[in-house]
Amino acid sequence: MDRPGVTRIAVIGAGLAGLTIARDLSDCAEVSVFEKSSGVGGRMATRYAGDFEFDHGAQFFTAHSAAFREFLAPLIAAGTVAPWLARFAEFHGPEINASRTWTPDYPHYVGVPRMNAVGRALAAGLDIRLSARVLAAEFDRDRWSLEVETDGGRESLDGFDWLIVTAPLTQSVALLGHVGGLAAAVGSRAMLGCYALMLGFAEMPRPGFDAALVREADISWISVNSSKPGRKAPATMLIHATNRWADANMDSDQDRVQAHMLSEVSRVAGIDANAAVHKSLHRWRFANLPQQSGPPCYLSSEHRLGVAGDWWVRGRVEAAFQSARALTERFPRA
Repeated sequence: MDRPGVTRIAVIGAGLAGLTIARDLSDCAEVSVFEKSSGVGGRMATRYAGDFEFDHGAQFFTAHSAAFREFLAPLIAAGTVAPWLARFAEFHGPEINASRTWTPDYPHYVGVPRMNAVGRALAAGLDIRLSARVLAAEFDRDRWSLEVETDGGRESLDGFDWLIVTAPLTQSVALLGHVGGLAAAVGSRAMLGCYALMLGFAEMPRPGFDAALVREADISWISVNSSKPGRKAPATMLIHATNRWADANMDSDQDRVQAHMLSEVSRVAGIDANAAVHKSLHRWRFANLPQQSGPPCYLSSEHRLGVAGDWWVRGRVEAAFQSARALTERFPRA
């Protein structure tokens, strides 16, 4: 219901960028967040399979800027974020060419007891509609209206003074490509895909590492997910494909993709990945992109539109925060 004199903002996306924006602007506006998925956090996500749990999106994050360290401080104090002191290895094919242990001097953070705990903590107290996919957005007479699809069907919502979109690049442009200036601001940016292979074991193999960066293979990352702080006992591993291989096989038969990734992790890590009692695959069509030049967000007072997300900066957790904070610092407050 409209409240006279109160600015109404619709935020699309409840990943880190959307949640940061909603929290930052809730002191000056009535903010409603629409998330197409059934949970918050975006790629800071957790997948469940019986007793097994997998952080199948972002594996960890670092904090380079003072602003992000300040943002994380209360989450760390609450135990929602903690450093992962992993035994880290670098592979070239099946050969380890470097190894070390991550230390608190340069923290590699994770959510506790799982990665999606960060999104859940940030979502507390916010007005968030889950399983709500925004199909269309129209701007007319200084107001935005949305067509939203939910489990109960479609509905039209109007009267929003501002629209802020934090969806992945391709989805944001598809929704708002008709708005002048956005396509030019986005430029030639393109997000890269990824596959996440999730393995659950009755008895954990002993690969000799907790986290590994892989080169000269079709997989880029292997982690013992259950080695992260606060994780439940069942042994789990998470493997990411390279962006290049994933994009080339994004629409390939999923059984073939899974079989190839199982073969690659067995070859690289020297374990029998097929011994896993649980095997599943998740396809991320929009997962990553390299460092970008240009503005960290888009904000148009003329169209009362903002667009933010990690893809404006780099495919990293901190980049999502940086883009969101850049937008809210520029946002016109009454």
